[in-house]
Amino acid sequence: MRRSKKPNPELDSRVNQAKRQMRDVRRRLNWKADEALAPLNIHKENTISGLRGEVLIVSRHGDVRDKIRSVLESDNYRCDFVDRTAKAIGVMKLAKYQLVIMDCTRYYRGDILEYVKRYQPHIKVITIVRDGYRARQAMRHGSYSFLLGRNFDPEQLRTCLISSLRLKHRVCWLQEHGENCNRSCINSYQTDEDFLDLD
Repeated sequence: MRRSKKPNPELDSRVNQAKRQMRDVRRRLNWKADEALAPLNIHKENTISGLRGEVLIVSRHGDVRDKIRSVLESDNYRCDFVDRTAKAIGVMKLAKYQLVIMDCTRYYRGDILEYVKRYQPHIKVITIVRDGYRARQAMRHGSYSFLLGRNFDPEQLRTCLISSLRLKHRVCWLQEHGENCNRSCINSYQTDEDFLDLD
């Protein structure tokens, strides 16, 4: 006759903790592998010549991508689309971009900001966020500016494009200081030096 196993809550807790840690490690390793293989996969799918450069849009939502693309194309900017963070970093290794517009309403995508800050600081990042907390977080981590929600005002995006790409401001001064966009950076064509005088 077999002896029945006595439940050991402490052992079960340790086993469950080890399983959680293994899942986290496996997820991180898979993400790193995806990031490392992204340039090769993109080259296989599109070839490098298929990338247009200039502005990169990172979003899983077709409506958001279409809304951004219509603003970009009306102002004669070339753009590429990706849906994942790892793929975005891979694409940035293959083509020259001046601006990344990333949808962070669901996923934060802090790895893109970290990559840009470390390896391609000339690229500016506009972040689409769901609330003020995420907006402040994005600005602290190096975002150029932010748009609130997926139903953002296209004119605010147009303002960001002019300010960042044509006037070459380092960062949106108003949003960096917790104020709302009022288009003053382009209405009066203020330079970074003008904003420094306000400090």
